[in-house]
Amino acid sequence: MQRREFIAVGTAAAVATATQAFAETNSGAKMEDMHPALYKDLEKATIECVSTGNDCLRHCIGMFAMKDTSMAECADASLQLVAACNALASLAALNSSHAVALAKTVALICEDCKKQCDKFPKIAECVACGKACQKCADECRKA
Repeated sequence: MQRREFIAVGTAAAVATATQAFAETNSGAKMEDMHPALYKDLEKATIECVSTGNDCLRHCIGMFAMKDTSMAECADASLQLVAACNALASLAALNSSHAVALAKTVALICEDCKKQCDKFPKIAECVACGKACQKCADECRKA
């Protein structure tokens, strides 16, 4: 290795090490602390709503397969819930400036879905979805 190559390699290694050290110790912050989640609780609540909403949809589709359409409004509310909460979960995870505006609408969608869930207190999926909707609506209002 020639002297120029040795100096170039040494300089590159020093720069890489310094950059990493600066990133880890800049203002005493670790890399993962530099961009904290602003809406973590909101994100968690929306993800739970998506999960329980999908459970509710599965139940409703099973009812439809048995020619029982008594849960048609519930299925519609759940479908809207899943779509809206998926969108809000993504925006919340990204610390989007639009998360708060969407959260206001999602709170209304959660409340509408909970009203449908409350019509079926003996169905476990509806009870779970209703609880998740209430929690999500509360988190949306906090945002």
